[in-house]
Formats: sequence, C-alpha cells, structure tokens
Amino acid sequence: QAKDCYNEFNRAQLCQPAFHDLAYNKDVYVSHTCGEKSRRFCPPMSVRGRTACGFCDERNAKTSHPAKYLTDVHNENNVTCWQADPVQSRENVTLILSFGKTYDITYVSLQFCGIRPDSMGIYKSMDYGKSWQAYQFYSSRCEKMYGRVTNGEISPENEQVALCTDGHLLRPLYGGRIAFSTLEGRPSASKMDYSAVMQEWVMATDIKVEFNMISRSARPRDSLYYAVSEFNVGGRCHCNGHASECVSDRNGRQVCDCKHNTVGVDCGACRPFFNDRPWRPATHHSANECKMCNCNLHARTCVFSMELFKLSGGRSGGVCVKCRHNTAGRYCHYCREGFYKDPNKHITHIKVCRQCNCHPHGSRGRVCNQSTGQCPCKEGVVGRSCDKCAPGYKSTKSNIVPCIETPNVVMSQESSTPRSRDQGCSQCRRVPLKVKRFCRKDFALKVTVVRVEKKLPNSWVRATVNINTLFKRSRTRRVRRGDGYVWIKKRDFRCRCPKLKPGRSYFIAGNLRGQSRKRSIVLNGRSVVLPWNEKLLKRIYRFIKLQRNNNC
Repeated sequence: QAKDCYNEFNRAQLCQPAFHDLAYNKDVYVSHTCGEKSRRFCPPMSVRGRTACGFCDERNAKTSHPAKYLTDVHNENNVTCWQADPVQSRENVTLILSFGKTYDITYVSLQFCGIRPDSMGIYKSMDYGKSWQAYQFYSSRCEKMYGRVTNGEISPENEQVALCTDGHLLRPLYGGRIAFSTLEGRPSASKMDYSAVMQEWVMATDIKVEFNMISRSARPRDSLYYAVSEFNVGGRCHCNGHASECVSDRNGRQVCDCKHNTVGVDCGACRPFFNDRPWRPATHHSANECKMCNCNLHARTCVFSMELFKLSGGRSGGVCVKCRHNTAGRYCHYCREGFYKDPNKHITHIKVCRQCNCHPHGSRGRVCNQSTGQCPCKEGVVGRSCDKCAPGYKSTKSNIVPCIETPNVVMSQESSTPRSRDQGCSQCRRVPLKVKRFCRKDFALKVTVVRVEKKLPNSWVRATVNINTLFKRSRTRRVRRGDGYVWIKKRDFRCRCPKLKPGRSYFIAGNLRGQSRKRSIVLNGRSVVLPWNEKLLKRIYRFIKLQRNNNC
C-alpha cells in the first residue's frame, strides 16, 4: 500500500506509491504474432500422446492470439495466450513494455502456455528504449549464447551484473513460469537507502524480453513456437521517497504527486526558493525535505551553493538572488550602499532601508554607517547628513572646503596696528599680472586652498591645494591636476606675502628655478598671487595666445 508523506504529527517522512502490476492492461510491443497470415500450429503432445492441431488467424476472434492477451485478466478457467508465429519463432522474438516514466521494478514474470524457451534474456532501459541493460539470462548454453558462466555468483563489487541460469529447463518443458527478482541474491538489497547502485539497478522506463532460442525437443515441428498467457512486472512509481501516488498530468502522462517541497516527474528537484540545502532522496531515517531559503521577504529566487553549505556545517547553502527594497547580502539581511537600516523596523519590513542622503559637499562620500545612518563628514562639518558646520567653523562658498575654522581674534594695541619694520615685515608689494611677466613665469595655475598647516617643525608653511586648471607648466617639473602642496616661507606667510585663505580660489604664477622640492610649488614675494575671478580668465587666454605667437 501507499505510505503517507507526513505522519500523525505532520512531520515529513519517507513515502512511496502503492505496489502493483505495472503491465496490467498495458500495450506490449511484440515483434511477431501468429495469425498475421493464417498459420497452422500444433500444441505440444499432451500426456496422453495426442496432438490437436489448429490454425491461428487474426481475422477471427476465436482463432486470434494478439498481444493484448499478455496483460489481460488471467482466468484459470479461460486461459488466453499470446502466440508467436511458428515459422518466425525460429528467429529472435521480442516483447517490450514501456511505462512512460521511471518505475522501481521488483520482479518480471512470464507464464507460458507453450514450450518454454531454451534461451531468453530480460533487459531494462532507463532512457525510454534508447539503450538497454541486461537484467537476467536463461539458457542451456550460457557461455555460447551470452558469454556468461552458468549460475554465477553476485558480489558487492558486481551487483549490477546480469547472471545466466539453466534452472528454467526442468521438465516438463511445457507451460510453467519464469520469474526474475531484481533484488534476490544482491548483497545490498537490505540496505537500499544507502546503496545508490541498487537504487539505480531497480529503476527502469521500459522492460524487454527477448526469446533467442526455442527448445528443440518439441515434436512435431509445428509445435516450435512461443506462447505466453501472463506477462507481469511488479513495481511502484519511482518518486525518490517524496510522493505517495502518481497522477496523470494535463498531457495524460504519469507523474509523481510530489511532497516535501520537491518537483519534477520523479520529484527529482527542489521547488523554486527551496534551495537552502541540496536535494536528496528520502530515506527511512530522514525525509530530506527541501528547505526554504531565508531572504527576509526581500527576494523571490535563490540558488544553492555547495561550498557555503559545507562551510556552514551542513545547515544552510541558499544564496538569495536580486534582493529588493534596497537590501543586499546572502540573505538580503542588510542595506545596500547608500542606505541604512531603520532601527524602528524589522529586517523583513518593506521599508526597512532608508536612504543616507549624504550632503554632496559636506560629506566625503554617499555611503553612510549601516546602523546609524551617519555620513562621513569633512573637517569642520557635522550632522547625520553632514549638512552644517561644527561649532567654531563657518560656512564658505567652496564645494571642496565647505567649512573653515573661525580664527580667534584678540584685540590689542599691537594687533590692531600694522606691523612695523621693527617686527621684521615690510609692506607686501602686490605683483601685477602683465603679459611680459606671464611669459617669464614657469607655471600658471588656478588653485583652491583646502587647508594651511602652520605648525610644521621647519621654517615652512604648507598649504594643501586642489589644482583646478593648468594654464602653463614647466617641461622639467611635473605638475598635475588634483591635490597638491604649495610651500611658503614662514616669515613670508606671517607677513602675508603672499596671502592665502582656506576655501578661496587663486591664480598663481611663478618660477621653479632654485626650488629643490620636486612636484611642489614654492611661492615667494616675486610670485603672482591673485584672488580668482572670471575676468582674469579672458586676460590669461589672451596672454597664452600672445606667447604662442612670440608676441611677449
């Protein structure tokens, strides 16, 4: 009987369809049938020595012996027999039973109503008749007919080998049954759950019986034909332990009614989204039901990774695919870049991930802390979105340095009066920008001051700048766009020669002769340093054109 897939506690367990005769009322292909042409035949001599000959003719129901008699209801009081042509029986005669899907075969049985064959073979196919594998041979000459020793033995190393026996030739040769059991004598038959070899051995989509030689002891010659009253194949629908019955699909084909979150004609795969562990057939110890992936309700598909399954100790191998709702990760369990988790919502909530909204000028990037939502702020900038200046800083119009430190001004008589020559500073002379001076300079740049470092352990002040535009540069000294340094003597900087402020943009031009700092720019009293404005741009381009034309 069929075994349910769930016990009384609704726990999954091994299940299987009911065992039955797979051949009953099925069509059987036969290579020869007596009666295609009217043919005389004589049954073997009875015990009394009398033979009653007759004719087989498929045009007459009373004298026909069609293939349907192989699988009809057997009635001892009215035995019906399929019968092969006496002439053609001297050649090979074949019977083929096709199931339309995979079944687990327990036995193959034939009840004869004529002379039993001297040599015959039983075969199975697992690919719907494209190829055949031998199940069992019967012959008085095993070695000559099939290349097998008579009554050989089966060992654990050759459990899928077909044997050959002569035990079917016991007299009388008329009638009787030949039956083959797929598991009899196989060492692993009692451990089917753990033997992939035996599980494959009993699987078949088709069964073929081939009569290769008839017994020559029958007399008269018209008695040399095959006749079978019953062709039985015992087994059950193959469902890998995940279904208790097979049903017809919309095309009329038999398929397993799969449980345990499995799918397929034979329940040979896991349902979509139930790939957290590998598919396995059910056993008596474990149903091996397919497990749903954990994607926190943010994905509709997942795939299985054996590598991750092994790393987890055999607990989880599912990987979520195409996480939605701005989530990411193997389980869609955290927020993707640019989003952070709302602390007031569960990870399964559709709006659990909120956008960072980092300020484009105040933050160093758009990726915030996944837990708090705090954006990475630039120096002097605060707020979760980096949208305001910190105490002690003031806002600038610069996109690069949006906030600069507010200087502490202490009003005194010394600081409120211009520096005198006694303090070592003379009046800083502004160097104007003229075409001849422009032509004599080695470099001309537009820069934005990022920060000024005054407390260096030497006599220099270093200004970090962003070089925006290269109007002119030396061939011997590499100056590139992007971040760079400008060096000023501390004495010159203290006297504001030149004068640089963080967050401001400047046009600078100077010479590199005598400078020892490679890839750096040194400014002094002879350098041109002008606050940037758009009016300068036209003058600079005019100077560049004049220099190219040697009109300096």
